[in-house]
This record gives sequence, C-alpha cells and structure tokens, in this order.
Amino acid sequence: MRVAIFGATGAIGGHVLEHAGRAEHEVTAMVRDPSRLEVTGHGPSRVLTGDIAKRDDVHAAIAGAEAVISALGPSSNRREEVDLFEMWARNVVAAMESHRVRRLVLLSGAAVALPGERKALADRVASTVVRLLVRNVVAAKQRELEIVAASTLDWIAVRPPRVVKGPPTGRWEAGTDLRVGPRSRITRSDLGAFLVSQLTDDLWIRQAPYVRS
Repeated sequence: MRVAIFGATGAIGGHVLEHAGRAEHEVTAMVRDPSRLEVTGHGPSRVLTGDIAKRDDVHAAIAGAEAVISALGPSSNRREEVDLFEMWARNVVAAMESHRVRRLVLLSGAAVALPGERKALADRVASTVVRLLVRNVVAAKQRELEIVAASTLDWIAVRPPRVVKGPPTGRWEAGTDLRVGPRSRITRSDLGAFLVSQLTDDLWIRQAPYVRS
C-alpha cells in the first residue's frame, strides 16, 4: 500500500516507519528536517521536506497515496500548538478529500475525547489531571480530532496511555471501552505496530480506540 506518513522524525514515528517497511508498504515521509530522520532498517521510499502548516506541502505528500498515518504530537505546551494542529488537521482533511484518499490513522491520546463522548468517572478524573499538566498539548490534539471526526474520511484515532521505551512485545489490547489508568502503558514499538496495523483493519473505522500493552 502507498502510505504517506507525517511525524516520522518523532519518537513514535520512527517505529511507524520501521513497521510500515516490514509490512512492505511504499512509504512517503514528509519531514521538516530530513537530517533528523533516523532509519534503522526499513526506511521510507521517498522523503519530502515540508511543513504541516503549509497546504501545498501536505497536498504534495498525500498525492498518490492510498492511506495516511499521522504520528504527530505537539512539540511543546505552548498555546501556539493549538493553532498549528488546527491548521494541520484542516490541511490533511482537505488534501485527502481532494486526492480521494480515504484511510487516516491518527495518533491521538488517552486524555482526548470524541465529540459527545461520555467517559467513566475514573477516566474523566485522569484526563483532567493530564489537562492540568499539559493543557495546550491536550487542547491541540483535541482540536485535531474534532476536525478529523467531522470529516467524511475513514479515520481511526488511536488513544494510547503513557508511551514508554522498551522492546516490542507484539501484544496489546484495544477497545473503545478499555480502561486506561495511571499504570497503563504501551511501548513505542508496539504503538507503532498498532498504528500500521490499522491501515488494513476495518474494526475501528470512525472510532477512537484506546490501546495498551
């Protein structure tokens, strides 16, 4: 499958690249700084230098793709990140609709809520704590999901709890009603593998499953 990947230079994006390569997908990675791209075994077929805030750059990366994975995350807890992720979300939705690309696999977070979603009390408390610690990070990802969820795309928003270093286990649980508490975690490699697996899995289309190791 021809896949456009955004966020490939991040801690999770590198594992997305690795697992996409192992699955023999043809990958285009759009990055701001190609020198930060770490390739251990399976690199992208094509690397584009671009900015997620620039409409034409996002369109160029998605042209010819059959699916998109975003492993993007805010780089800081500044208010500007909210505006950046709103712009990015609008750009990717417009580009995918323009190029008739349906599948979007989106890295989200356990503190992010779907529009209209009613979380359990324990989950609401945990989400509130996270928001207090990294308010603008959560707000940026929240706005991103709201825009994507309002689109006509076949999106899947993956909501991990704490993401940690560690070897891949190849084992995880996923579900929209899965409980993820303070002790819940998933390794970067397992999260990357799960994101790639959603390119061809229709179970969670237009849903936001939690995932944990």
